[in-house]
Amino acid sequence: MDTANTNETEKRGHKSRFIIILLIVLLLIPFGILAFLYNNNQTFKKNANDILTKMPGPVGKYFANIPTEMERNEKIQYLSKYYLELDPNSAAEKIYIVKKDDEKLYIDLIKSMNSISVTKTEEIVNRIRNMELRKDLLFSVYEEVLKEEEEKLLSEVSRFESQDIILSISEIENNYSNREFLRVLEEVNINTLGEVLYYIDTDLRDYILSSFNHNRRSDIIGIINKRSNEAIELEELAKVYETKSVELAIDLLGNTDSYSMEELAIIYSNLSILKSSKILSNIEDEGFIQDLFSSIIRYEGLIKSEENITQKISKGIEFFKEYYEKINNLVMIYDKMTPEKVAKIVENMVGNTNAITAIELEAENILELTDRDIIIDVLSKLRKQNQSKILDLLETETATQVTRLLARPN
Repeated sequence: MDTANTNETEKRGHKSRFIIILLIVLLLIPFGILAFLYNNNQTFKKNANDILTKMPGPVGKYFANIPTEMERNEKIQYLSKYYLELDPNSAAEKIYIVKKDDEKLYIDLIKSMNSISVTKTEEIVNRIRNMELRKDLLFSVYEEVLKEEEEKLLSEVSRFESQDIILSISEIENNYSNREFLRVLEEVNINTLGEVLYYIDTDLRDYILSSFNHNRRSDIIGIINKRSNEAIELEELAKVYETKSVELAIDLLGNTDSYSMEELAIIYSNLSILKSSKILSNIEDEGFIQDLFSSIIRYEGLIKSEENITQKISKGIEFFKEYYEKINNLVMIYDKMTPEKVAKIVENMVGNTNAITAIELEAENILELTDRDIIIDVLSKLRKQNQSKILDLLETETATQVTRLLARPN
C-alpha cells in the first residue's frame, strides 16, 4: 500500500516538473526570439524601446536612456564633424581623452572621421600618437596652459598700452573689480598707467594702487604727482598770460614753439573765454586753431568737463574778427584825416564809458564795448607820428588818460 502511494506521488512529481519545464521552454523561445531581434534588428529595437520607455518606474527610465545603434551612429557622425572643424591640437587633446576611456568609441570615431577627411584625420591621429609618446603628459599640458595664459596676458597688456587713454579710463572704471583685469594692470608700463590713473577718481585710483606691490605703487604715485605738478604750473601760466598783452600772448600761445598742443589745451582751458577769443582771433593759421580745439575737447573729456569752451571761444573769435576788421577800416580813415579832426573825435569819445554793444561769452563774462574802447583801439593802430600829433592837440587831462589807456595790456 505504501509502495503504491509512493509510486503515485513520484509520477505526479515527474508530471509537474515536465509541465513546468515545458512552460519555461514555451516562454523562453519567444523571449529568445525577441532578444535576438532586439539585438540584431535596429528597427525592432527602436520600436521596442519606444514601447518599453512608456512603462512606469525604473524600467521605463532605464529603456529611455538606451540609445539605438542608429542614434549612436548619428552622434558619432556629429562628433566626427565637430573634431575635424577644431584646430588639430585641440581635437587631438579631446580625442586622446576619449581613447583612454573608451577604445571602441575611439575606433568608431576615427573610422567616421576618415570617411569625411582622410588627411585631417591622419594629422589628428599622428598628434595623438605624439601625445602618447610623451613621458610626462601632465606637466607638458600644464606648461602649455601656463604659456598660453602668459601669451594672453601679454596680448592684453599690449592692447591696453596702445589704445587711446580715454578708452583706458573707461575700461578701468568698468572692470576695476575683475581680478584678471587687475593682473593685466600689474604688467602695464608704469608711465602709461600713471598717465591714465592721473585722470581717474581718487577713491578708484587708490583702490587700483592698493593691488600693486610697494615699489610699483610708489613709482606710479611719483608719476601721478609729477603729472599733477605740471598741470598746476600750466594753470598758473594761464593766470600770467591773462594779464599780458594780446601781442605777447600770440607770440607764445599762437604756435607750438614754446608749448606742446596738449599743454596749450590746458592753458587755454584756464584762460578766460574773452582772453582766448582775443588771442585766437588774431591768428590766421586755421589748422592750428582746429588742432587746438581738438586738444581742448580731448582734455575736457579726460577731466570730464561739460563746459564745452570751444563753442564759446568760437563765438568770441567771430565777434572779435568782425570788430577788428571795423577798427582797421577806421584806422585807414583816421590816418587820412587831419590830427585836429581826430583830436576832437577823441575828446568826445574817450569820456563815454556807456556800453554801445555787448556779447555774452559765458554767464559771468559779458564783454561790453564803449566809445572809449573803440577810440583807444583805433589810436593804438594809428601810425606813431599821427598818435603823437593827436596827443599834442588834446587837453592835458585827456592826453594823460589816453596815454594810460594806450599803455595798458589788451
